[in-house]
Amino acid sequence: MARSRGRIRALLAGIPRFLLLLARLVGDSRVSRADKAILVAAVAYTLAPLDLIADLLPLLGQLDDLFFVALAIDRVLTNAGPALVRAHWDGPEEALESLCGSIEDLARRIPVQVGRRLREGAEDR
Repeated sequence: MARSRGRIRALLAGIPRFLLLLARLVGDSRVSRADKAILVAAVAYTLAPLDLIADLLPLLGQLDDLFFVALAIDRVLTNAGPALVRAHWDGPEEALESLCGSIEDLARRIPVQVGRRLREGAEDR
């Protein structure tokens, strides 16, 4: 239990640097416009008052937001590649690996058909 709390604290402590990493990637011309647009759309969707699943439903309303953002972040990080991600990261390597691993894990938990539909829909735009 204490080990789990320590990992959660470490993840939370790394969030500001991770947000800075995402901002730097969005500002980098080597990252595709499509990836940038998908990330911005996922964040906008999260902040929008209307959702596919209402935020009034406990837990479920927030999970759809989390999944959209996780998929978008995973796509940006994957397509940017490890070298570019590391070039923009200014924290400890372990923190980056832990944060990326958590995002990948969350993205993998999305049902395959749902993830495929989200990716196809984003690519059509």
